[in-house]
Amino acid sequence: METNTFMEQAEEQKQKEENQSQSLDEIRDFMSENGVFPTALSEEQLEAATEKSRQNLFGSSGIFRLDDVVEKNYFISVILNDRAKKHCEHGKILLIMQQLEQAVISFSKAINLNPQMAEFYVRRAEAYVQIGDLQSAIVNYRMASTLDPSNEDLLPQIAHTLYIQGQCLLDLKMYTDALEAFAQASELRPENQHYHMQSMVTLVALGRLEDCLQLVTNQLEIEKSNPELYILRARLHDHFIKIADCYRDVSSALALDPSNQEAVLLMARLTHRAEEAKARAVNKAMTGKLNGALDNINEAINNNPNEAGYYVFRGTLCRRLKNFNAAIDDYLFVLDKISSKEQSDTYLETQRQLLLTYNDFAVHCYRKGFFEEAILLLNLAIRGEKREKGLYINRGDCFLKQGRLDFALLDYEQAHDLDPQDWRIQIRIAALNNEKGLMEYQNRNYQQAEKHFTSAIKNNPRVSQYYLHRAKTREILRNVTESQEDAITSLLLDIRNKQIIPLLMHLFPGKSMDEIMASKVVESTRAKLNANLHVCASCAMKVFQQRQTIRIQPKHQTNEIFGTKKEAKKAKSGFAPCINETDLYEEIVARKKRITLEIRKSLHNRKPLLANRPRISMILADNASQNSEDASQSKPYNWKKFSSLQAGLK
Repeated sequence: METNTFMEQAEEQKQKEENQSQSLDEIRDFMSENGVFPTALSEEQLEAATEKSRQNLFGSSGIFRLDDVVEKNYFISVILNDRAKKHCEHGKILLIMQQLEQAVISFSKAINLNPQMAEFYVRRAEAYVQIGDLQSAIVNYRMASTLDPSNEDLLPQIAHTLYIQGQCLLDLKMYTDALEAFAQASELRPENQHYHMQSMVTLVALGRLEDCLQLVTNQLEIEKSNPELYILRARLHDHFIKIADCYRDVSSALALDPSNQEAVLLMARLTHRAEEAKARAVNKAMTGKLNGALDNINEAINNNPNEAGYYVFRGTLCRRLKNFNAAIDDYLFVLDKISSKEQSDTYLETQRQLLLTYNDFAVHCYRKGFFEEAILLLNLAIRGEKREKGLYINRGDCFLKQGRLDFALLDYEQAHDLDPQDWRIQIRIAALNNEKGLMEYQNRNYQQAEKHFTSAIKNNPRVSQYYLHRAKTREILRNVTESQEDAITSLLLDIRNKQIIPLLMHLFPGKSMDEIMASKVVESTRAKLNANLHVCASCAMKVFQQRQTIRIQPKHQTNEIFGTKKEAKKAKSGFAPCINETDLYEEIVARKKRITLEIRKSLHNRKPLLANRPRISMILADNASQNSEDASQSKPYNWKKFSSLQAGLK
């Protein structure tokens, strides 16, 4: 039976092929007869041909009738959409009635019927939010945003839901998950500060303070008008012991909101810590622990950098530690910060401490041999205070060390004009005038030498050598009476000076020492000398009192540095000298010895004198003449012997 069926099918297929061949022959004949292009058929003919071909291939089956299928699908889609909307409307009603789980089921049915409708996901997300399933709500909101990217209200809703989820996780101390939720919310809405703040709070809870500090810094670059951010960063800086940065942030917060209580409390705490650090610094400075005191005052400045007194304190410590550059920087900073018009106690004290630092720095350079640098520093000090005698004295000492005697004498005289009663200045002027007088004497400028010796005696009448030098000068100038008085005064001041005896014998020829001492010249000279010495005694008493003050001063040095204006005035004459009186005398004596040795060396080691004029020895024998000439060339000229011989002849 199967064979019969197969044969029937084969016969039918053969019949169909014959029919198709016959149709093609008919079409070909028609085209050849009418001359028409083979495809130039009407739509009805093409449709009939297509239908005929479909029947030849598939018979009466209508499975591939597409129009019917499309039409049927359209009606099905309309039905499904209607059903989906009905489920959605039903879900809204259930949502209002707080039947949340049933509402989720209704919205889910609607989504199953029409999964491309964004509204259904939004409604189901709202239902999940009310249930408390925030993760599912976020998933639905994200799906709705994918289906409808033009809806700008979805991203804020997603971010807000993430924020709520992060807050819940934070309350449950699930800090890592909470941080992830806040981070996602911040990425969606970077302009919302609450999301960033909660991220910072979570980082603090996790102990990731460095990451929190970086996040706060990044946020402050975007928003610079939020005092809370400055306060938070200030606390973080305080935790990392970045006190200066902490103070800066607190100041910024107060500038934005002066009434911010948290910022006010932070500033009060910083100020209190600064005062405590300063108190520790004062205690260490009074016990001589200057380096420790410097560390404490640095801590005080970091906690309160607006307090000018701290910089004065630190500058004084640096000055005592001989870190003069740092001290000068601190004082100049304070002077720039405080208006000179105010003339406050702090300004005046800072100005004085700056002058002391210039002076001490110059003294330090003087002792190191940097005289030019010392003069420059003293010039700066004198420019700021022209009424301070100690500055002129020190600059004069520097000029004296350089051998610039005229400049040194001008500075000493300027200091003397400021304080005519200061015996130390008179001693310097006297010593310098004596040295200049000796130089003029050696250059045979005897009148100038007499003037300098007179000035030396006027400023310091207790030195015997000054009178001796003037006596010799006046003796050359033929002022015999005045020369006698000076020689006698020199002897009365120093009876052990052996250089005076020959001069007295020459000034009083034919008289013995007893006769000279019994003369009226000696009596009048002694009376003048006693009067001068009485004046010098009162001056010497003042010098002694000044020295006693200087000796006591180190005990109260901390009061001068850290105390009040009254104590600063008390130590007004506390400029350190470059050289004291004893060292000054030693320096002058050493200078005089060097000059004398150079003169003697040049005279003793001079070349022998050769005579070119005719000699009597030329008539003698040639041998004698040769011996005499050789002797004159080999033996140096003894000028001392020749001088004594001349004196004997006289």
